Amino acid sequence: MIRINKHVTQLSIVLIVVCLFAGCKVGLDLYSSQVNKALSSKVIRFHVVANSDTVEDQLLKQQVRDEIISYMEPMLEDSTSIEQTRSLIEQNKETIEELAQIVVKRNAKDYPVYVGLDYANFPTKSYGDIVFPAGRYEACRIIIGEGKGENWWCVMYPPLCYVDASNGVVPIEGKEELKKELNKEQYNLVAHANNREYHIRFKIVDSINKRLHKANYKEVPR
Repeated sequence: MIRINKHVTQLSIVLIVVCLFAGCKVGLDLYSSQVNKALSSKVIRFHVVANSDTVEDQLLKQQVRDEIISYMEPMLEDSTSIEQTRSLIEQNKETIEELAQIVVKRNAKDYPVYVGLDYANFPTKSYGDIVFPAGRYEACRIIIGEGKGENWWCVMYPPLCYVDASNGVVPIEGKEELKKELNKEQYNLVAHANNREYHIRFKIVDSINKRLHKANYKEVPR
């Protein structure tokens, strides 16, 4: 009888932990999805994926990134709406692909280049002190070769690609652009001065989902 009671107690503890874990996951998933939903319709991301993780391919990715940003910056910095930015990207897709191919050939590579404006899954990412939760976002994507290498990203609309976030803080000008597109609550969730709490929450969702579903956030090139 004592042994049975012991097993019952252990089983009860396990069930309680499972229920708490499930409840926590549901709550965090809902929290993350709500933030993602608020953001996904307000931003267009820029995504460059390298052929591989070799030093050469990663340097090539950076050169392609710099070339396209240099080309698009004069057009996008004056964009006043997400629709206008979307239209500019669509109008310039062929030129973007041509410029990327020029950079590829300049580096003596023969990789194909895919350029598209579509939706893709992204993990939780920080851009300076701004946090974007995991989810599906519209993005201008450049896939170099097999697209199996580490990727680089920024935000084309609002135009945050053209600010230096390397020091860990997005300048006030960039935040003001983002603030125009979000309501106060949404903005505070991604750019709050103490957003470490939010970043941790988003990362917890990523971790749980990867463990339960073995999620793979590496984007499909096409």
